[in-house]
Amino acid sequence: MSQKIYLDDCAYAKDLLKLLEAAGHQVTTPKQVGITGRDDEMHFRYAAESGLILLTKNPDDFLELHQKDSQHAGVVLVYQDNDPERDMSHADIVRAIGNLEKAGVVFAGRCHVLNAWRY
Repeated sequence: MSQKIYLDDCAYAKDLLKLLEAAGHQVTTPKQVGITGRDDEMHFRYAAESGLILLTKNPDDFLELHQKDSQHAGVVLVYQDNDPERDMSHADIVRAIGNLEKAGVVFAGRCHVLNAWRY
């Protein structure tokens, strides 16, 4: 299954972009749409208005935005401890999205923590 995903500034990495695309996802970046460095609300609004699932490594701020407005294509959060032993790799992130898809989880209007799906 293919998802339309928006990587916010803190989630963007060339390797992650390539892995997501290799898994069949359509990926949009802040640079492509000219909003690099803008505030979280701008990224949230852009993804929502464009029908894109927002992927972020800034979970607290985007969880708050989701709680204020659940009219979006979905938000997927990655929590990090700055510990390479526990933090999700780019491959873990792609696998977790695939696990959500396989489980038939609804993305639209919902917020999911990817860390819980990286098995």
